[in-house]
Amino acid sequence: MSYITRSLCIALIGFAIPALSAAAPATQPFASSPKPVESFDAGMLRVDKFGSGKQAIVLIPGLGSGPWVWYGTIEKFSPASTIYVLTLPGFDGRAAAEEKSLFATFARDFWAMLEARKIDRPLVVGHSLGGALAIALAEEHPERLAGIVAADGLPVFPTLANATPAQREATAKQMAGMFATLSKEASLMAQRGYMNSVGTNKPELVEPVATLQARSDPKAMAAWMQELLERDLRPDLGKITIPFVEIMPHDPVDAKRPGGQTQEQKLTLYKSLVTGAPDARVVVISPARHFVMLDQPEPFHQAIADMLSSLRR
Repeated sequence: MSYITRSLCIALIGFAIPALSAAAPATQPFASSPKPVESFDAGMLRVDKFGSGKQAIVLIPGLGSGPWVWYGTIEKFSPASTIYVLTLPGFDGRAAAEEKSLFATFARDFWAMLEARKIDRPLVVGHSLGGALAIALAEEHPERLAGIVAADGLPVFPTLANATPAQREATAKQMAGMFATLSKEASLMAQRGYMNSVGTNKPELVEPVATLQARSDPKAMAAWMQELLERDLRPDLGKITIPFVEIMPHDPVDAKRPGGQTQEQKLTLYKSLVTGAPDARVVVISPARHFVMLDQPEPFHQAIADMLSSLRR
């Protein structure tokens, strides 16, 4: 197994089943489950609508996640905004999509949803895979969006930033093949390892979030993963003429691990990956891991609030 593939295994599925710290009791990670004012389908997308404010916000969760990852964000912003939370096919108990080109079908259905629902220039906030999808949307039609916020979602997977297209394609295929073969039980174990080592710095969130993540279809996750890892969106970053905030979580504990990065090293990397976008900036939130909206909800929401304030000027 190559160094790149080995690193991806660690980052994406916790590398086999790593040893866990002492198991924390399973707790409900969210104070409440907000009730949507409306739910509907838009092509491949399941959409839950909250609030009725003037500014529209679209939330796109990451690989394997559902609306639950945004409950705190919905509570924070729905009083003054209209929020549309997307759930991708194959995630959170939904059936997988039959389409082969998932990114292209997502974009088609997203733009159709904006037109059908008369959603005018929303702020798009995406986490992980959702962040990459937000970047792709902003490259395609920046004039139809107000801005984008990518929470630890980048135009290229960092470990593959210096790989050739052929290397990215081979690694993506290998990783997807590994993930697609997981049983539901193995998927849950992998998610526990992932959340414990990469996903969150709150031990009490490991079990509940892993359980929710494991509701997703491993084959569907593998298909989305493959398309994500194959892509390099950096050549078209110059087309993003709207405000673009990249949220970079960092946990000092992780910097002490073999191959770990200091905050300054990681910030230099993230800036280099988004530098092609003329109005991009990186916001650091620490201490936090990949699920930054769960580890540090207040600074995460402040970053969104700051973006909304800048859009009103």
